[in-house]
Amino acid sequence: MSGTLVYELHRREEGRLRSFFMRRLRNAADAADATQETFLRLLAASPTTPIEQPNHYLYRTAQSVAIDQSRRSISRSRVECPITDERAILNIASDAPTPEKEVIDRERLAKFEAALMALPPRAREVLLLSRKEGWTFAAIADHLGVSTSTVYNELRMAMGHCMDAMARLDRD
Repeated sequence: MSGTLVYELHRREEGRLRSFFMRRLRNAADAADATQETFLRLLAASPTTPIEQPNHYLYRTAQSVAIDQSRRSISRSRVECPITDERAILNIASDAPTPEKEVIDRERLAKFEAALMALPPRAREVLLLSRKEGWTFAAIADHLGVSTSTVYNELRMAMGHCMDAMARLDRD
């Protein structure tokens, strides 16, 4: 649709269009957004034939925008929950770890590092290159000058060693 026609419609119909949206959406901010969205859609539209009744086209577009706004509002209301009781905010669980959990996590990390350091150097390097750096077996084998089956066996041994160390920690 041509910019001059949209400008003329905007000049003539903006107030009525905003009232149209206020009756449907019952919110001034949503009505303003929907009005703007309607005119943006008109600017973006490129009909293949000339528009015979621009006002009819405008309100048909506005009806689509109102439906879309209503759907978005319904979707939003399903996931958003307004808090009406300020005391309820105090009962929301925190995602932050407790001091006890932090101590346990530090102990687990120290045990894992100790298990890692107890590995033979090549097994430790294979484990770190594979799991931390994301290297493929072929890349590790090429880097270390060994076969891919050696890399596989080293990784299996290193993983088993670390998993056993962590399992012992969990049992204690």
